[in-house]
Formats: sequence, C-alpha cells, structure tokens
Amino acid sequence: MPDKRKNLLYSCLIILAAFTVYLGYFVPREETIPLMVGVGLMFAAFFIVLRKTEDEEVDLMYYWSILLRVLLIASIPKLSDDVYRFIWDGRLLVNLQDPYKYLPAHYLSEGIEGIDYSLFELLNSSSYYSVYPPLNQVFFFLSTLLSPNSIGWSIVILRVLLFVFELGNIRLIRKLLAHYNLPEKYGLLYALNPLVIFELTGNLHFEGVLVFFLLLAILKYEEGKLHTSAIYFGLSVATKFIPLILLPLLFRKIGFKKTMVYGLIVAATVAITFLPLINTAHIWAIWDSAELYFQKFEFNGSFYYLARWYGFETEGHNIIAKSGIWMMIATFVTIMAYALLGRKADWPRQMVWVFLLYLLFATTVHPWYVIPMLAMSVFSTKRFPVFWSALIFLTYINYMGGTYTDRIDVVLIEYGLLLVFLLFDLFGNTWNRLVFGRESN
Repeated sequence: MPDKRKNLLYSCLIILAAFTVYLGYFVPREETIPLMVGVGLMFAAFFIVLRKTEDEEVDLMYYWSILLRVLLIASIPKLSDDVYRFIWDGRLLVNLQDPYKYLPAHYLSEGIEGIDYSLFELLNSSSYYSVYPPLNQVFFFLSTLLSPNSIGWSIVILRVLLFVFELGNIRLIRKLLAHYNLPEKYGLLYALNPLVIFELTGNLHFEGVLVFFLLLAILKYEEGKLHTSAIYFGLSVATKFIPLILLPLLFRKIGFKKTMVYGLIVAATVAITFLPLINTAHIWAIWDSAELYFQKFEFNGSFYYLARWYGFETEGHNIIAKSGIWMMIATFVTIMAYALLGRKADWPRQMVWVFLLYLLFATTVHPWYVIPMLAMSVFSTKRFPVFWSALIFLTYINYMGGTYTDRIDVVLIEYGLLLVFLLFDLFGNTWNRLVFGRESN
C-alpha cells in the first residue's frame, strides 16, 4: 500500500518549487489574485511539510529549501523595486562617484557610464539621498563591477552574494538549535518559509545579511566570546540599525559593566564601517532622508494607524510628524521595561518579543521587516511570527491594479488575526503543537 504521508509530503514539495518559479518569474505585485492564490497554496504546502516531515527527512527539507532559492537565481524582483537603487549606487561607485553626495537627478548630466534616464525612471527613491550603509554599498559595488551595463546580470550577481549569506543562515540556525537542544525541524520555519525565500533571495532585501551577523553574534555569545560577539553584532547593526534595540536585553544577562563594554565594541565596529561617511555633509544628507522617512512614510502600521486615526478625528489631518515621535518614545519605553522587568530566557527568545514591540509601534512595516523576528522565533515555541509571515503577504493587495492604495481593511484583517495567534501563544504552546504535531518541545 502506498505511503500516503510521503506522497502528500513530496506533492507539497513540488507545489513549493512550482509556485516559486511561477510567482518569482511571472507574477508582479499588482496582479493580486494570482499572487494571493499562489502564496496561499505555498503556505498551505509549507505547513503540511512542517507537520508531516519525520526526523530522518529533515536533511532533505533543508536541501529542498536551498533548491527553492536556486530556482530564483535568474528572476527579476517582482514584489519590490529597491534593487534599482542598489544598482544605481553601485554604478556610481564603479565610476568613482560618491552615492551619498547628491540626489540622483544630479548625476544625469554628468555623463557617467550606466547612469541614464532609463535607470533613473525605475528608482522609487529618486528624491532621497542614498540611505544604504557602506557595508551594503560593498554589495552594490560588486554587483555592478562585473556587469557595469547590465541590470539583469547585476541582479544575478547580487542574488548570488545574498544567497551565500542565506546558506550561512541555515547552517547557523541548525548549529544553534543543537546548542539549545531543540528539534532541527524548527529551523524549517525559516529555511522553507515562502516569505523568506521571496523577500530575501527573490527581492534582494538585506535582512538576510542582518540575520547572518546576528546569528553569529548569538553563537559567539553562547560560546562565551563576548568581544567577538560584539563585533558580529556591530556588523549586523552596520547592515541595518534595527538590532540596536536588542542591546538592553544584555543588562540582566551579563551585567551593566560588561554590557557597556559590549556596546562600545559594537559602536566601534559600526564607526569603522561608516568611515566613508566621515564627511559631515554626507551624514546630514542621510539624516535628512531618514527624517523624511519617519515623518512621511507610513505602511501597514498597527498602533501608529490608531494614532493617525485619532489625529484625523481631533485635528482633521495626518499627524505623522507628531505621532511618529510618540511611536519612537513608546518603542523605547516598552523595550526598556521588557529588558529590565521581563522574564529571563535565552537571548534569541527574548529578541522575538523586542522585535514584536518595535514592529507594533513602527510607522512602516514592510513584509520583509518581520524576517529577523521570524529567524529568532525558531529558537522558541512561540509561533505567531510564522503566522504573521503568511498574513503580511496580504499587504500586497495595496498594489492591486498597479496603483498603490492604503487599505485599512487589509490592516484590520492582518492585525486582528495576528492578535488571535499572539494571545494563544502567550498562554501555551497551542500553535507549536498544531504546526509540528507531536513535536512540541
């Protein structure tokens, strides 16, 4: 009699591969119905794989997760256009130009090879100075050095570079799971997750690099190598500043003095990577763009959207300039309270809750923003991050038909369901048992 479990399992793996190719190569974000149906089928297959995989099949699942990433190697990002700014900055660097010094329009009249209107029109941030740290710029430079006039080849090279970091993430996750005596199967929450595959390998977001250095920092922390851990943590911060919110968790773990030393090493590491920005004009240009980001950009917020609604009701206009500051204060206060008063646990388990606090108060929550929290959640039994990774795909409905619309109904559905998953997670391991079956510890 055929093994029904294996047949179902292998069928789901084929579904994951088939829709990775279909969505990755043929479905742009404005084609909402095929995108939502495809993503829904992928997550259904993903959850079945998690539940049906036996211990002896875990290695195969990890290899399959690598294959899914390889399948996207020649695709053009379909859900994000950030990559064109990466290539723009990279082409400037190859021509020994400063990507931080001027707004993109300035360079159009300079006669720089590869800098033209065809690429300029693809930029989603043409009115902003580059805000990508020098560590990221190294990737941009390499991707254009070998293909100075080809967008397609630059994308392939950049994808290969980020793919290497994803291989590192999978390896580090498995190593840390063994350290914490957790089932290797938990790592599939990250490795096989459609959000991770599409947003990192597919759409070329740098959260994968952030996660890599953060995982290395955790590993060295667990090995008692605090100074080395701090260097890797600093490299994670140099990729994106977000990991800084995790530092207060160390106060109760290693004490005030060691935490201060750790923080100084992190600061020194970040400072070294930012030496190219030693020109104060560069720093102020990036600060202006960052300030505009926090005062003007809003996408998929939760508490912030409540504050925005309150502003419209009381003042008759969008109060993002004020409410953005309120959100930052609320983030700082709640994270410090959790770090100093919360329950003691392993560092990555606590990171899950800190990332959650940050995201709940953020004015902008793009789908790839939840990936660091998801990566840390594999070291716990809390599963709301994996459900959120599925729910947050709903935000692509905002791009239906090619015109962006801020859909409050989508926000209400997303965060309403997230609240349900979160409440169940707070009071037990219900979702962990549901996701993994008998594997609940």
